[in-house]
Amino acid sequence: MNPGWYEGIPPGVATGELMKSKLAIPTRAFAATFANLCLAVLCSLPSIAALAEVARVDITQSTALFNGRSYGAVGAYEWLQGRAHFTLDPANARNKAVVDIELAPRNSAGRVEFSADIVILRPRDAAKGNGVVVFDVVNRGRPTILEYLNRGNRTAKLLTEEFIGDDFLLKQGVTVIALGWQQDLPDVPGLLRMSGPVIEGITSLINGDAVVASRVNEISLGDRLSIPYAVSDLQSPAAILTVAASRTSPARTVPREQWSFARTRDGVLTDDPRHIHLKVGFEPGSFYSFVYPTRNPQIAGLALAGVRDLIAWMRHDSSALVQAKHAYAFGISQSGRFLRQFLYEGFNADLAARQVFDGMMVHIAGGSRRGFNERFAQPSRNLVSRVFPFSDVDQTDAETGERGGILARARDAGVVPKILFTHSSWEYWGSAASAVQTKVDGTADIQIADTSRAYLLASTQHVPATFPPRSAAEMRGQLLPNPLDYRPVLRALFVALDQWVRAGTPPPPSRYPTLADRDLVARAQLNVNGYANIKTPAAPIAAVRFDSGERTPGVPTIVPAKVGKPYAVFVPQVDDDGNDLGGIRPPELAVPLATYTGWNLRHATIGANGDLVQLQGSYRPFARTAEERKQSGDPRLSIAERYASREEFLGRVEKAARMLVAQRLLMPEDVVQVTQRAEDHWNLVHADRAPRPQ
Repeated sequence: MNPGWYEGIPPGVATGELMKSKLAIPTRAFAATFANLCLAVLCSLPSIAALAEVARVDITQSTALFNGRSYGAVGAYEWLQGRAHFTLDPANARNKAVVDIELAPRNSAGRVEFSADIVILRPRDAAKGNGVVVFDVVNRGRPTILEYLNRGNRTAKLLTEEFIGDDFLLKQGVTVIALGWQQDLPDVPGLLRMSGPVIEGITSLINGDAVVASRVNEISLGDRLSIPYAVSDLQSPAAILTVAASRTSPARTVPREQWSFARTRDGVLTDDPRHIHLKVGFEPGSFYSFVYPTRNPQIAGLALAGVRDLIAWMRHDSSALVQAKHAYAFGISQSGRFLRQFLYEGFNADLAARQVFDGMMVHIAGGSRRGFNERFAQPSRNLVSRVFPFSDVDQTDAETGERGGILARARDAGVVPKILFTHSSWEYWGSAASAVQTKVDGTADIQIADTSRAYLLASTQHVPATFPPRSAAEMRGQLLPNPLDYRPVLRALFVALDQWVRAGTPPPPSRYPTLADRDLVARAQLNVNGYANIKTPAAPIAAVRFDSGERTPGVPTIVPAKVGKPYAVFVPQVDDDGNDLGGIRPPELAVPLATYTGWNLRHATIGANGDLVQLQGSYRPFARTAEERKQSGDPRLSIAERYASREEFLGRVEKAARMLVAQRLLMPEDVVQVTQRAEDHWNLVHADRAPRPQ
């Protein structure tokens, strides 16, 4: 059995916190047996299979949150964890959307089996909940919603105050569900993952890329934590390694005798099918691409079906562990890409053609999708995820003749959810976010679907940096990382989504830059007045057309894919301080002390210093006085030239925050946090050791 989140008792949780019915389970085998017995009635296969393909859910641990602390009228919460088991009928027409399901091994009943780690945070008294299930699409195995909406810390010890955060979600009475969906994660505590069948005997070429920040002789063939597909022939002449000085530079092939599939262990170079060894070492900042043969693909698309069936079970089966009247999905970055693919592939209709999710928050996914339902899929990579179609309305790519839209299948089936698309400024610079809202040829804006809203969280980076920000060199950028925190706005938008679904109250109008308003521009038209004395990006990361030779959807025949003509990509226009003009402008921009950008360039110590640091923006505080700014040649007005006093500054911040409250873009209870953050920022930039403009 997969270890799931913990071995035995979760770290940091006293044994007295465990419910007596599950107390101190000593072994995995016993835990599984005990849970199966306890849930035999709840999870009986005949009653469930009629509505969804959830075979059973084994709960191995159940913890009363904070010894039964009450969250207002909702009362106490509990944390469940275990494993969900699925059996899919490969002959069902809706399951045929899973690539290669017809080739999957089957059990004696002719069904395809797989399982996944699951966690549930729910009111102990279901009657006191609000009937809403929020599905937290885990990001590389880790739940994220508590961090983004509850101000929790996902790296903290499980079930501590720091991990859970505040009571924002809990006082509303929602139930949070997280399910492992990625098969290529390491089987270690702390990660939710899926285990499924592989198809024996299928072979193919596969490709990947890597950029290192320091000189090393060996790299993994996987991306970040992911376990890569193994090389099937270490000496294959089809294996190729190329190198370019940067992502946009011409590549050259590295001679085969200079590298090998190997790894150094105990000082000895040993063959290794999951690593590349380069004799001269990998150069920091250089862009390496590799191609190699592999075999036995996992069936990645089962994850999409598993999410569909789990939510359908909770919505329509009275024996389910959770009873859901409404279901929302929340996904960030990779998880947001997952949701875009989920919609595009038609999985928001369950096996009985009913709607799965009523609403979605798709956060910082940009124009990306793909990687979740292909043969030899690599869901951790963003290699070729920016693919047509980008927008939620149908368009035709005149270059290829292809036509489509993210919501086409959901619209045809009558199961379109209400969606909030939220982007940081980084997604415009690094992930083709503008393609979501413009015509394919880049000539004009489009009107997004009435069931969608889109928001730019102005001048923010992919994931907010800590405050005060760590040093630029430490974070590998030329400038300090961007600490602008957009999470208070996300909290307000979540409430707006809930009101939209349950009460029919429309959310705030979309707020994003447009070509028509001239606050969305080509890089050549970017206002650089606020960027004096610093290097700026030459261009955003391009989104290009790829031809993978798919005669069967999801089965590439050209590896690596042929690269075609780039798509038009635009970036937010900025004011004379260098801050984004369009989108939702928080008090930090309305009453600024600094310039915040969605981009940052690589530090000279890690090479390719003209390339963007992945996912990172920048922060440059204003000079304190006019004399200070003149000495540095900074064209931006100093703090003293903008504000007569600290009190004036804080008063203007609170006024800007109250305006966002009136627009339903900030919760009233979060005004105090926003103004306190502004005061902390004022104190920081006036401290003797404050970061100075760069």
